[in-house]
Amino acid sequence: MEFALLSILVLVVGASVVVSKFSDDGGNPYPFTRKQSVFTQVESAFLSLLERAVGDQYKIVSRVKLVDVIDCKEGLSPKSKRAAIAKAKNKQLDFVLIDKDKMTIVAAVDLVNNANKDGHKAQRDWFVNGALEAAGIPHIRMKVKSGYRPSEVRDAIMYKIGKPGASQAKRPIRNRVHKPAVLSPSQAKAQTTALAEI
Repeated sequence: MEFALLSILVLVVGASVVVSKFSDDGGNPYPFTRKQSVFTQVESAFLSLLERAVGDQYKIVSRVKLVDVIDCKEGLSPKSKRAAIAKAKNKQLDFVLIDKDKMTIVAAVDLVNNANKDGHKAQRDWFVNGALEAAGIPHIRMKVKSGYRPSEVRDAIMYKIGKPGASQAKRPIRNRVHKPAVLSPSQAKAQTTALAEI
C-alpha cells in the first residue's frame, strides 16, 4: 500500500516537473484571462445593425471558418484536396447568414475597413472570393461607415443575394447614391455601421 502511494506521489511530482518545463511562467499550464468582449466595438455595432436589417429572416453566425461553409468537389485527388483545404483552413468570415427555416447557408458577410483599423480586412481576398463563388455562396463585403440605416444594409444584402426589393429593382446598386441618416456626432459615433461594397 505504501509503495502504491509512493509511486503515485512520484508520478505527480514528475508530471509537475514536465509541465513546468513547457510553460513560460514557471508552472501555470493555463496562462489565460477572460477577454472583456467577444466582439470589437465595430463588430458589436455591426452585428446589432445586421440583426435589425435581416435578423427577422436569417440567423447570423459570427467568425465562421471558411472550411465550415465550403467543401471540395468530388473527384479531386487526395493531394489536390489537401492543398485546397490547406489554403482555406486559415481563412475566416466575419458573419454568415443562415436561412431560419431550411438552416442552409445564404451568404457570407465580411467587414472591410480601408484604413485597416481594428484588424478588419482592407484588401479583397481573392482566394475567399473565388472559393465562395465556386461554391455558389454570395460574398458581401460591407464597408465600415457611420450613420447607415438597417433598411439600406438590408437592400444591399438582398440585391447581392438576388432578392431585390422594390427600391432595388429599378436600378443597380452600383449606380445608387446612399445617403446616411442625419445623426448627431454622438449618435454617429455610437452607431458604427456598414454599407455593401459590391
